[in-house]
Amino acid sequence: MKVLEGVKVIDFTQAYSGPFCTMQLADFGAEVIKIERRGSGDQSREWTPIVNGNSGYYAAINRNKKGVSLDIADDEGRKVILDLVKDADIIVQNFKVGTLDKFGLGYEDMKKVNPEIIYASISGFGQTGPLSHLAAYDNVVQAMTGIMEMTGDPDGIPTKVGPAIGDNFTGLHMATAITMAYFHKLNTGKGQQLDVAMYDAIFSILESPILFETVLGETSTRTGNADPATLVPYDVYKCKDGYFSAGIASDSGYPKFCHAINMPELIEDPRFVENEIRCTNYEPFTEIVSDFFAKRTRSELADVFVAAKVPNAPVFDIPEVMEHPQIKARDMMQELSDPGVGEHLAIGNPMKLSKTPAVLEHGAPLLGQDTEAVLKSIGYSDGKIKELYSKEVI
Repeated sequence: MKVLEGVKVIDFTQAYSGPFCTMQLADFGAEVIKIERRGSGDQSREWTPIVNGNSGYYAAINRNKKGVSLDIADDEGRKVILDLVKDADIIVQNFKVGTLDKFGLGYEDMKKVNPEIIYASISGFGQTGPLSHLAAYDNVVQAMTGIMEMTGDPDGIPTKVGPAIGDNFTGLHMATAITMAYFHKLNTGKGQQLDVAMYDAIFSILESPILFETVLGETSTRTGNADPATLVPYDVYKCKDGYFSAGIASDSGYPKFCHAINMPELIEDPRFVENEIRCTNYEPFTEIVSDFFAKRTRSELADVFVAAKVPNAPVFDIPEVMEHPQIKARDMMQELSDPGVGEHLAIGNPMKLSKTPAVLEHGAPLLGQDTEAVLKSIGYSDGKIKELYSKEVI
């Protein structure tokens, strides 16, 4: 039995943060019924890469779900939603604040139909506060939380972190909040409203810059791949066939690093004898050790630092990562059949549960693929479904 088997989720989400959240629930067995706008569907259906006229992006974060397409602005469409909610456990939505309230599908409306409902709202800035009315994408929250200011070269411009971490982290936070709220519901029979903001989620990961500001009164900024204010060595170095990352977490590892690079004399060098002093002398230290890296390949460096028990890693490109034996051993790339994009390799779920693992059963639904089956499951007759089609409700 899957850990979330029997849990019913009504999923109003689109784009990335919300669908990524509900994908976690679906991977572990929840029945996730994705509600999409009739005719157009989730906006991510238009996002590249496009294969056979279908979005690989949409497919990647909507697997294991059922798809229903209807017009929630229509009174009968609203009634369909309320009928679905009657025996649901969770609602997840990531519209702009107040959008579903306008359609009579807000938390207070849903509570009247199902007092035990868990109503989870993902938004750019949260349900409260002076910015709550604004929408946000990943680039917006990265700019406004300081992540961009902290990322990039010291002399360069603020830089966006490549993947959409604002959406990803927010989706994971909400998935965690939902599981906690569901546990509370099992114990008390009471639902509740959940509010997770992209802005809050990304602000919460700024551990070092916030601590430096609050504890020391020092303002941090971007330092490239190094961390010269905190740890030295802890950097990315140019090597013969690319780049290589190596570093230590405390002074106890420093002798190992020096022996690994065949420079034991640096251990007692007064410029580098302690981490705080090495931080002050980051530039001369880096200039000295960089020569060792420049003369060796990533593979040679990995052998050296693994033998010395110093944390290290070659800087891989995406194809190299996908082919890495560790990725394969952890089932982080899995074959999946999708009705839109076809057979493809999908990213596996990183949460490994020994008794109730995540299962990638099927791809993302085509627009409205399961509308009839879902309506029949809640008692709608063939005649009623035909009528809803004729009225362009579904």
